[in-house]
Amino acid sequence: MSKFWKLLIVVILFAVGSQLLGQDAYDTPEERDRKIQIQEQREQRTANASMMYKHQQMRRLHMMDSEDRKEWRKKRYHLKKHQMKKKKQKRIVTLFVVGVTSYVIGYEMAKDEHKYKKHGWDKKPSDSWRNK
Repeated sequence: MSKFWKLLIVVILFAVGSQLLGQDAYDTPEERDRKIQIQEQREQRTANASMMYKHQQMRRLHMMDSEDRKEWRKKRYHLKKHQMKKKKQKRIVTLFVVGVTSYVIGYEMAKDEHKYKKHGWDKKPSDSWRNK
């Protein structure tokens, strides 16, 4: 038997075997119901936790007097303003770095490449190739 036929048999056995072994085993209805119940319990727990957190925040706000609420709002406003300022600074620095990098790669390196050519940087190459 040649190498080709041996290799073909191995590939076919691997293909069929992987399909057979890769099939999912069927769950009984009880197991399926149990998995569904566990998933529902997880969802309920996460929903309850988020609701509890929201209620605690609301309770804190209602327990504060008007001056404390104003202070809390001012503090939150200044924090947001500070975060926005940081975002703008980061964006400006990123744009500056990208701009400088683009300039160096595009202009300066191309200038070095054309420096020693016959026509130079600012001159157009001649159309002598058309006359041939």
